[in-house]
Amino acid sequence: MNRMNRKGMKKTLCIALWAMAGAQLASAQIAPVSASIPFIAFGGSTAPGNVNSWTTEFTFTNLGSTAAALNLRWYGVTGQPLSVPVVGATRATTHQFVLAPSATLNFLLDNTEDALTSGWVAVDINGSVSGQAIFHYDLTGRPEYSTAAPLIRNGANNNLILLGGGVPVSTVATPVTLALPFNNVGNITGLSFANITSVAQVLTLNYLDLTGAVLMTQTTPLAPGALSALPTSDPRLANQKGTVVIAGDGSPYSAIAFVQGTGANSGTLATLLPITQ
Repeated sequence: MNRMNRKGMKKTLCIALWAMAGAQLASAQIAPVSASIPFIAFGGSTAPGNVNSWTTEFTFTNLGSTAAALNLRWYGVTGQPLSVPVVGATRATTHQFVLAPSATLNFLLDNTEDALTSGWVAVDINGSVSGQAIFHYDLTGRPEYSTAAPLIRNGANNNLILLGGGVPVSTVATPVTLALPFNNVGNITGLSFANITSVAQVLTLNYLDLTGAVLMTQTTPLAPGALSALPTSDPRLANQKGTVVIAGDGSPYSAIAFVQGTGANSGTLATLLPITQ
């Protein structure tokens, strides 16, 4: 394996991917979001003998007895609409589909047209549709690595309403505490937060070890519609595992974490789901 691939194996899966979510703008206008997937990734090198790329696969199933409409709105890390290439369809900032009763929609984002790109997707559903995203990472000389992330609903299911701490803004019972597990023992954990509103917010992340002791605290700003994706790479978190307890201002956001193996664990990739109360 060449030097670039060795470095890609070590860094691309989490560190370089999360580092892409840097600059943020404050002008995005986000229509109400009923469901979302708080991270997508596609693109990278697909040159023969030097593949180092990501794609995201989507699967949606209509569990109802009537046809259902599905609208996907893609956003980049700044919160601006993101033009996404769908295999077999056009490149666009939105994609619409209609699912027949009991039908399943399956499609991929094209990984051959762009440099490595990340963002998130708002999912507008009319009917009994549910689904998930599946992330695929390909690197020359290695097997494909993949993991899945569920569709997260906002306001429709108490267990999946993701809000920051503070005064709830939904009219139904909502959790005001959210935590994400992290595991940096032989791994590195990446966190992803999508602001699903048109209002800027700031999240405070409190990293706790397994005993509940605070290891460190940091803040991450979220411009309207923006994505904040970051690795838990601070030296104070090295060889630690625990939870990241998030405090916000009550504005809705969507969150998920991924853990990628390092060293002897290289190649493992898993999704860590939020813990809510």
